[in-house]
Amino acid sequence: MKLIRASAPPTLMQVARLAGVGIGTASRALTGNDHVSAEAQERVREAAQRLGYVPNEVARSLRAKRSNVVGIVVPDIGGIFMIECVRALQAVLRQHGYMSVIAFTDGVSATEREEIDYLIRRQIDGFLIVPADSSAPHLNSPKMVSIPRVFFDQPVDDSSADAVLVKNRQAARIAVEHLIEHGHRHIACIGINRHLYSVRKRIQGYRDAMKAAGLSDCVAGPDSAGIDAQIGKWLRLKNKPTAIFSLNEGSTVKVIESLANHRVPIPTGMAFIGFDEVMFGNFLESPLTTIVQPATEIGERAAQLLLERIESGEALPGKHILLNPSFIRRGSCGCNPAQPTVSYLLDTHQSHPVIS
Repeated sequence: MKLIRASAPPTLMQVARLAGVGIGTASRALTGNDHVSAEAQERVREAAQRLGYVPNEVARSLRAKRSNVVGIVVPDIGGIFMIECVRALQAVLRQHGYMSVIAFTDGVSATEREEIDYLIRRQIDGFLIVPADSSAPHLNSPKMVSIPRVFFDQPVDDSSADAVLVKNRQAARIAVEHLIEHGHRHIACIGINRHLYSVRKRIQGYRDAMKAAGLSDCVAGPDSAGIDAQIGKWLRLKNKPTAIFSLNEGSTVKVIESLANHRVPIPTGMAFIGFDEVMFGNFLESPLTTIVQPATEIGERAAQLLLERIESGEALPGKHILLNPSFIRRGSCGCNPAQPTVSYLLDTHQSHPVIS
């Protein structure tokens, strides 16, 4: 079959002429309409291929009022947790005939607003979002509220908006209580992005555990570049911390680097628990004890909830789905298990959501 080269993008009218059919027949043939004969469909497909014709999906979505495209708006996918979330989101969407467009915001609210506005203009069917700022006005604007949207990892201030989250506060408390059970009384807490809902909840859980044990809290929230300086400051104290609880993946990496730089062994020089897995956590000399979020389940539940909203076409009451992370005890906390020991917040072997 010889291709026909043209100076301008081919049109549906040109496809119809080459196939010897009307434009309506050509349109129906390209969308797989059953009311077009197999012979006519073959002629139209061959004509489209020869001309290099590509259907205008934006025009099609305007006519159908459905694009079968979902916007995924996240800060980045640099860590294990977000990679697994996005992979699960896309898998569920593909199973239901939806494609996705991923937009990165770097955690900047202004960038997030621009990306969302662009995707709205592209007639997407819905959003799956990790908000940069839960209180940002653009997340609850009239045009945004009119589009199906599900937030995951972080909610927004609008309680009627759907969200899939984990029990951050309870998980953090369990982690810190474990350090207390090891005999630690000076436990520091460190983490970047303290403005985020999830991090604030984890700080509350840390403080819950310290208060219940009658201990003073010690919380620091420097930016990523300031973590090493903060660790150095703590190490120079007379009553320096003997254990550290890290609030998120990025902080955990920096704490491990800093302790190595200061030649502080884990756990004999400093016990350590992190929230979220890190790429090399299993391969440390004392493997990392950590709270692990069910990233795949978060992604699956968020995508399923969004598809329910899209397919219903109705304004339904919002859902907050809370999932249980797991606590994996390895060596960095002071345990010495032959194999990693996994426990769950509700003493189950699956996460059971609580919907409120």
